[in-house]
Amino acid sequence: MNLNMQILLKKNILLALILLFLTLLTRASHELTSFSLPDASLAIFIAAGIFLKQRKWLLVFIASIVSLDWYIININNMTHINFEISYLGHIFTYFLIWEISRKYLSGNKFIKAKIFFPITFIAIISSYIISFSSHYFLSGWISNPNLYDGLSYLVSYFNSFFIPNAAYVVILYIIFKLSQKISESSLFNNRSV
Repeated sequence: MNLNMQILLKKNILLALILLFLTLLTRASHELTSFSLPDASLAIFIAAGIFLKQRKWLLVFIASIVSLDWYIININNMTHINFEISYLGHIFTYFLIWEISRKYLSGNKFIKAKIFFPITFIAIISSYIISFSSHYFLSGWISNPNLYDGLSYLVSYFNSFFIPNAAYVVILYIIFKLSQKISESSLFNNRSV
């Protein structure tokens, strides 16, 4: 393995560890801290899809999500929650987010707001529809699910899902822009020396 590959691998491992820590902090925050942060998993998967394109990283992140969910369910004795077919719909959304980010936001495309925000907001909305619809129709918690009640269910929880995820995406974009400015400033300073 040449030096550039080793440096890239170390950067990828460091980024993965940071993102996994943020996943742990926000997805299980009610277990680890005295305050509860909204789940940032979608924004984390967007960032990971952009920078950690290889599917082996996707599997690591999916495994972390499933492990955290399993831990939270078991530690809180939430016997009414189980990993059913509806959970597969939820997990599918992370595959979707990863692939959308990898395909449409990689390179320097994620720096352009007119590309970044429409794609991420469409990804968030798609994830919401898939995840919540699979929960409503496939979990078995709702007796006699129907389309009208399913739409009402989607509408009633939309803001509580979309607003925190949109806020995390805006924060992510700000971090990207600040990193770009710092990188450009560093390059400019190195050239002038």
